Amino acid sequence: MTPEELLIQATNFYRGSTDFNGLPVHSLDIEPDALPDLLRPLIEAGSLYVNYGDRHPNPHVLAFEPEPQAKQLDKLATRNLVGACLYPTIAHLASIVDPHDYEGRPYTLELALGHPVLGCHFFDLSVLESYRNDPRYYYNFDIDGMIGVHDEYYEQPTMAEKDQVLLQTFGLAMAKERYWAIVVFRRYLASLSPEHQQIWKAKEEDGADQFSVHPDYWQMSMGEWPEKISLFNALLGEIEQVNALAEHIGRPPLFRRTYKDDRPRDFGYLIRPTARELANFAGVLDKMLSDNISRDFFEQEVPYEDETTDKKGRVIVSQRGTIRILDDWIKEKFRTQSDESSLLVAEAIKTFKNVRGMRNPTAHKIGVDSYDVNLFKEQIKVMRDAYRAVLTLRQMLQCYPGAAGYEVPAHLEQRKVWDF
Repeated sequence: MTPEELLIQATNFYRGSTDFNGLPVHSLDIEPDALPDLLRPLIEAGSLYVNYGDRHPNPHVLAFEPEPQAKQLDKLATRNLVGACLYPTIAHLASIVDPHDYEGRPYTLELALGHPVLGCHFFDLSVLESYRNDPRYYYNFDIDGMIGVHDEYYEQPTMAEKDQVLLQTFGLAMAKERYWAIVVFRRYLASLSPEHQQIWKAKEEDGADQFSVHPDYWQMSMGEWPEKISLFNALLGEIEQVNALAEHIGRPPLFRRTYKDDRPRDFGYLIRPTARELANFAGVLDKMLSDNISRDFFEQEVPYEDETTDKKGRVIVSQRGTIRILDDWIKEKFRTQSDESSLLVAEAIKTFKNVRGMRNPTAHKIGVDSYDVNLFKEQIKVMRDAYRAVLTLRQMLQCYPGAAGYEVPAHLEQRKVWDF
């Protein structure tokens, strides 16, 4: 076999494979000792790249940009080729790939031209809006997220085939001049239908150097454990722990639902920094907090009603809200040991009230809305306060009689939580 024939074989394998895979060296009918002499001129010409699987655990996909030519030649002289895969380079593929074959599929074209599968593309957050607002898709957005079609709509005539897409993963990115963006690896974008590739392309951000991938999303994508958890997951974790502690001390759950397995689709980062979006998020958060409190937890240890007398001497009975019941119960059952502890308790109750007050501030003002990038920052402040409030409740229950010996998961106890 000549170097030219080897290049043709690697190129045909790459273009013919489903996921643009590299040609495994072990599949070649070539003596191992003869292979370096065939590869060297192709590497020097910039036509072929050898992927040893040392930079990414899977050599069958080209995860990253090829290393400099000198580094490649050094590896060829010193490394064992067993397990390696061969890839045609961008320079070679550009001379033989017809872009018209990938009309309407810009990200598939990039793979066909030899660009790495883990190349990052960044997008405006609003690209997620049509998926989030369409109940036919299951959707979540945190440090990482995904989009797919619910089973009842998949391969059904009620949903066009072009819209039956799966975006296996996307992640949070930070912007230098703004707050958030979306990052998606090329391999997942290439799996979208042509129509949806065009939708994403229209929302792609310019200047990739202005963005950085969230460090935990990058680690998870590389198969490593994340360093911390998000504020959203931390809040869900604390709600679960509050209920677990309530059971441990022999009381009914404080929260009716933990949302462990049914996380609300709007419980995540804002997609648009608008007053309406923030109010909608606050409404979801309030349903998870104040509206989610069960009166059964308090076991009638504080009053649930108020009685007043009107001008005619009639007794008027009104129900107390859950926030007030919680506040009264805390005052009845706990004696804080320091001013700092008292402040934390007061701030927790204040947070519950603030979230309640943020719900639908424009409900009675038709058409009133506003756009302000600072609302991204405001949402994070609300989430920090909400997390701290439920954390305070959990820590209080840990001091309740009978709570001794209960162990909180380490990542929550150590507060390994991203604060943005």
